Amino acid sequence: MAPYEVLLVLLVSACTVQVSIQGPNEYRLFRKLMKDYINLERPVVNESQVLNVRVGIYLMQIMDLDEVNQVLTTSVWLQLSWIDYKLQWDASKYDGIDSLQFSNDRLWKPDVVLYNSALERFHTTYDAKVYVASSGSCLYQPQAILKSTCYSDLRWFPFDSQKCDLKFGSRTYSGLSLDLTMTEAHLSEYVPNGEWDLVGVTGKKNNRTYECFPEPYIDVTYTIVMRRRTLFYVVCLIIPCILISILALLVFLLPADSGEKISLGITVMLSLIVLMLLGAQMIPATSDSVPLIAQYVVITMAIVTLSVIVTVVVLKFHHHDPNGDKMPKWIRVVLFDWCGWFLHMKRPNEDKTHSNPNSMDLKARMESVGQAGEGEVLHSTAGSEPELVKILHEVRYIAKCFRDQQHGEATHSDWKFAAAVIDRLCFVIFLLFIILCTFMVLKSAPN
Repeated sequence: MAPYEVLLVLLVSACTVQVSIQGPNEYRLFRKLMKDYINLERPVVNESQVLNVRVGIYLMQIMDLDEVNQVLTTSVWLQLSWIDYKLQWDASKYDGIDSLQFSNDRLWKPDVVLYNSALERFHTTYDAKVYVASSGSCLYQPQAILKSTCYSDLRWFPFDSQKCDLKFGSRTYSGLSLDLTMTEAHLSEYVPNGEWDLVGVTGKKNNRTYECFPEPYIDVTYTIVMRRRTLFYVVCLIIPCILISILALLVFLLPADSGEKISLGITVMLSLIVLMLLGAQMIPATSDSVPLIAQYVVITMAIVTLSVIVTVVVLKFHHHDPNGDKMPKWIRVVLFDWCGWFLHMKRPNEDKTHSNPNSMDLKARMESVGQAGEGEVLHSTAGSEPELVKILHEVRYIAKCFRDQQHGEATHSDWKFAAAVIDRLCFVIFLLFIILCTFMVLKSAPN
């Protein structure tokens, strides 16, 4: 086959493919519509006429909410529709063709942008084609990844709900030239987010006058209401805080003689500090308000710290020097009479005395023995032999030692009982306080 015949075959094939894709009627219609079309002109018959543009969105996904930078990232399909009188034709004259698709750079389209965009470039949409019907109705549906500013109130974190706005409006046309009509947001293709539950999307049309422009400007604002999913934060933060608080209560149940009360309290405090450091990476860093979970962690830290302080006081009472100061009377009244009665605690000496009613106080017994011995010695010897006088002094010394020992044991027993009462009292108070704080935190959460 000659080379010119090969070129002829390729040329015929190319012409055949072009006709099969577009067709002569569609090509003729396109040339007719684009003959005198200028895409810089607003498509209205009269300059005083206001062009109406319908605005709507298809919300596809909530991709992320950056609470620190106050930025919401969403995936949407923006829907813009208007009437262009220059793009009308009679479908019967073009073999029933009632619609065409034009490249968006060939036609006029409204410059509707996201007013509260958080990007440097406002134009972030995919350049989709414009669908044009024979009646002149134009439909433009670009897909976009929008990053919008969104004020996040983290007061109830992680039980919070957030409201973020998507504010659409014309960049250059005022309300005297371009009017916007809002349509409802479509959620049929929405993909759920792992962190946020979509509560709903509401829309509102606004007519505002800005200081720098005398003409009113129209905007359509869609408000996305979403609620945070709390399961992750409950499992990773709240439940560990509750368990650590319970461990802090065990400090008051551990016997003081074990020598491990301070060690247990310090260990619990260190565990809570480690949990706070890990939780700080989950909690958004903001100073506008203190999140609810942060308040709960701080309260738990205060409880653990107070438990360690009280434990030091308990150990001070328990290991009090028996030869030291006597217990003040007000401590006896408060701890022995009031708190002991309230907590149903009895001193060991009381049980011992009730179990053996025939026993006498050692001090009285020793005094009686000393007095009897002294009388017998004085009566029998009448001061004749100094050895017996020395024996009498020894007996007095032994009686004094017994009395001092009994007094020291009684004093030490009082301090130990006071320490036990403080342990029991703090256990009850801290238990009620932990339950109350946990209930109040969970009750105050909005969801």
